[in-house]
Amino acid sequence: GPRRKLPLILFTLIKPLAKITSYVLGRGTRKAWKKLPTTQQRTYLEMLNANRGAFMCTGAFSLGGLYYLYESHKQTCPITGRQKFVALTPDQARRIGEANFTEIVNDAQGIIVPETDPVYTKIAKVANGILHANSDLRQIYDKTWTLTVIDAPVMNAFVLPSGNIFVFTGLLENCSNMDQVAAVLSHEIAHVVLGHVEEKLTRTSFLQMLLLVPMSLLWVLIPYDGIGFVTTWFFDSVADIMLELPFSRLMEVEADEVGLVLAAKACFDIREAPKFWGRMAQEEEPLSEELEFLSTHPASQNRQDNLQEKMASALQIRQDCGCPPLDYPAPRSSVIIQNCQKAKAVLSNL
Repeated sequence: GPRRKLPLILFTLIKPLAKITSYVLGRGTRKAWKKLPTTQQRTYLEMLNANRGAFMCTGAFSLGGLYYLYESHKQTCPITGRQKFVALTPDQARRIGEANFTEIVNDAQGIIVPETDPVYTKIAKVANGILHANSDLRQIYDKTWTLTVIDAPVMNAFVLPSGNIFVFTGLLENCSNMDQVAAVLSHEIAHVVLGHVEEKLTRTSFLQMLLLVPMSLLWVLIPYDGIGFVTTWFFDSVADIMLELPFSRLMEVEADEVGLVLAAKACFDIREAPKFWGRMAQEEEPLSEELEFLSTHPASQNRQDNLQEKMASALQIRQDCGCPPLDYPAPRSSVIIQNCQKAKAVLSNL
């Protein structure tokens, strides 16, 4: 059946609201309990014991509601075939992206590169090539894409779920050629194509709902506020390391792999993608691979190795799209890239 639309505020404010709610409920209950006379405390305990069946039924009913919420919002990614839990609708994601776009553009006033600038033209050529070559994907053709180039020495690029591409000029200074720029942009566009923002916000909100009762009980049982704050911080850190960070790294790997295919369909030299991450690996701090479990992103060396493993199938996609052989470069403008139906089957098997 149709998915039920959940309030947008649930996804944007659930984390701080859950922390505040667990603190207020748990601490308030503990303070009120301490003020009760011993006889009244005993009376309440006896009442809880006598009605434990009802409380257990209430808990089971709540868990059943959460399970229904999860099952009713499961969907299969049409590109990777991976099952994912997404309660945020595309329209809600678009609204979040549009709000962020306005804020970012306002903050960047004075350092936005004009569209007539040669740097903007170079990046726009790459972005347009990726988008046009992959216009067979609904997640590409159903958006109005924009490009904003920001003149700042930051090696970064990102794409909002509303289709707004942001590139910092510092990225070009850290890329050996425009094929490496294409690899980065394809990765960021892949995040939007795969709906990672919607999935991550949904997952975070769901986890916060699951942790609300345990964290409230924690504040009830811990006798001192100082210990409570330290314990809450510890549990938050464990939850991040065990649940949030591995999932974030999974999405980065998925965007790497799908981004490689997007760039291949656009006839870029995708062999530059693992080269880029190899160079990033040389610039990373020692032990970055060993400490990967503390990061939102995989270590650059692991990203290079994974892309290298996917290279053969991506090069085949590139060939199926009618791209010129890499050993005999030809102007990309002369290559017909609109019809690339063969790549769909390979892409769906990633």
